[in-house]
Amino acid sequence: MAKKVDQFEKFRNATLGSGSALSGALSGALGATQEAKETRQAKAAPAAVAARKSKNADRRLVSFHIDNATFIKLGQLKFDTGSKYDELYNEAIIDLLKKYHRL
Repeated sequence: MAKKVDQFEKFRNATLGSGSALSGALSGALGATQEAKETRQAKAAPAAVAARKSKNADRRLVSFHIDNATFIKLGQLKFDTGSKYDELYNEAIIDLLKKYHRL
């Protein structure tokens, strides 16, 4: 059986093999890229030590259904007070927990 010639290997050797102009250009570019990468890593090292804590690290995302009429009234309250839905939901939950002496 005849030995198969891998066309990719043939192309790679022709373009990137030793002594070709393309090979020299790429190896020079790779060297510069490696230097730039090392410089970026050296600059980023202090930032990696001081990891930031997410503002949502101690929070939980929940979802629930609200009937349309209640949601419209809540939207009007949001507009009137200049609050966010998140603030109104949290306030309502805190009031509910106080009502049932859980807080």
